[in-house]
Amino acid sequence: MRVTKKPEIRRKELMNAAEDLFIEKGYEQVEVSEIAKKVGVVKGTFYYYFKSKEAILDAIIDKYISILVEDMENMVNQKDLTALEKLMNIYPFALSFPSGHKSIMHHLQEEKNVHLSMKLEQRIPQETAGLLTRIIKQGIEEGVFNIKYPEEAAGVYMGTMIILQGIENLDPNSLEFKRKFMAIFYFIERILGAEEGLIIKFMEKNSS
Repeated sequence: MRVTKKPEIRRKELMNAAEDLFIEKGYEQVEVSEIAKKVGVVKGTFYYYFKSKEAILDAIIDKYISILVEDMENMVNQKDLTALEKLMNIYPFALSFPSGHKSIMHHLQEEKNVHLSMKLEQRIPQETAGLLTRIIKQGIEEGVFNIKYPEEAAGVYMGTMIILQGIENLDPNSLEFKRKFMAIFYFIERILGAEEGLIIKFMEKNSS
């Protein structure tokens, strides 16, 4: 017997199925018919909700970007945090996607997910630029950043974060792990016109 479900439930089922298949096989290797079959519907049902496989991937990306932006916005609005504290909190948000459901966000570094990774590299800077600009302007007011173009600096900052992709899979004691963090600190300080060693001092102070 055919089971009729509310549109929002069916749409979510299709997205979850697509995400699982993208994790398992990679975006390029998944057919729309496989997504429909996993949910137990015909291809026509898939196309009722999504125009294409690319469209459902965009919907999955939108879901995770919404989580990231909401968490970042809540953090940026905290009155008791300095600009540097907010800046250092940004990357953990990118890694804090829900763990209850297998998340494709934890598979970005796999070669089969290069299509997704490229899309995110384009979208995240666009969606977070305004929030980052607010943090940078706060840092200028606090006297820790010295930069004439905060909006442009925000875009460059997000570009440097690509260096840290996949770092959660590295041994914290490894040379590669330490090198990546030292590189990002070096670039951030120069992009924002901050005092050399400012971030290291901040990290040491907050780890003690």
